[in-house]
Amino acid sequence: ILTGGVVRSSGAKEVRMSKTTTTLPHTTFKPSASTSTDEYDERPLIKDLLAERSLDIDSVRNAIQSHPLYDPSRYDDIWILRYVLSHKKDSHAATRAAIATMEFRETYQLNDLDQRAMVRHLSGERDPNLLPVHDKLNACSGKYTVLTTLPDKHRGIVMYVFLAKLDMHKLDEISTQEDLKNSYIQANESFYQILDEITRKTGRLTKLLKVVDMDGMTLGKMNRSYLSKDAAASKEIDDYFPQLLGGMLVANPPRWIGLIWKFCRLLMPKRIVEKVDFLPSNKEKVQKRLLKFVSKWNLLERYGGENKEWPPPAAGSCFE
Repeated sequence: ILTGGVVRSSGAKEVRMSKTTTTLPHTTFKPSASTSTDEYDERPLIKDLLAERSLDIDSVRNAIQSHPLYDPSRYDDIWILRYVLSHKKDSHAATRAAIATMEFRETYQLNDLDQRAMVRHLSGERDPNLLPVHDKLNACSGKYTVLTTLPDKHRGIVMYVFLAKLDMHKLDEISTQEDLKNSYIQANESFYQILDEITRKTGRLTKLLKVVDMDGMTLGKMNRSYLSKDAAASKEIDDYFPQLLGGMLVANPPRWIGLIWKFCRLLMPKRIVEKVDFLPSNKEKVQKRLLKFVSKWNLLERYGGENKEWPPPAAGSCFE
C-alpha cells in the first residue's frame, strides 16, 4: 500500500503477466514548450535534461545497444535519461540497471501490455478482474482506503492513502512478500505508462505524488511485519521503475510517527526515503507543498484545494 497501488488485471497471472491484444504505442519525443501555466509547476523540461546529461546518455546507450533485447524505438534517450538521473554520476550503475530492466520487462512481458486503464481505487470491494492479491488487499481495506487519481491529463498521478482504513495485522497474516511484489509490478507499470505518456506530450518530466494521510491512525494499528514485507517488495523492483515517484508526503502525522519512521527508513529503498516529507498541521502550508504536484483547482478540499468531488475518479477512467 505504501509503495504500490491498485490496478485491474488484464488476464495477468500472479508471476508472469499474459499478453493482451492491445499494444501500448511508444511515442517519439518531439521537443515542445510545456502546456503548463501553473506558477507552482516546477517539473524540469525534458529537452534541458537531455542536453545536460547527453554524455552520460551516450555512454549508457553505447553500452546497451549490443544487448539482444535492445530496441532503440522503445529504449530511447528519454528512457535512458531516467536511469542516468537515478544513478546520478555513475553511468556504469545506470547501464547495469537499464540492462536488468530490459530483461525484467521481457520476463514479465510488460512491453506488450497497455495497463493505463487498469488503475483503480482500493475500496474494500471484490472485483473478479483484479489479481488475487488485490482480493486480499480489499479484504483488509475500508471504503476509499487508496484513491489513485489523475485530475489533470497534463500533470502527474496523485495517490491518496488513508492508512487508518487499512487492517495491517490481517494483511500481514494473509499476504506474502511475493504477493506484494507482484501487485507493485503491475501497479508501477500502469503508473509508468501514464506518466511516460504525459512526460512525452508535455515535454516535462512527470512523476507520481503519494499523500499518506494518517488521520485516525493509532500505534496499535501499525504492524512491523507487514511494513517489512512492503519495504522488501519495493526494494526488489526499485531499479526497474526509475524516476517514478516525485514525493511521498505524510499528512496529519501523529506524535508517535518518529518511532515508526526510524524503523521504516532503514527498510525502505533510499530513493523513496529521500522523497518522504511530513506535512505541517497548517492547511495553508500543506497546500503550498502539494501545489508543486497538483493545481489548487484539482487539489482535494481537505488539503486546502478547491476540488469538492468525492470520491475523485480513478486515474484509469481517463483511458477507458
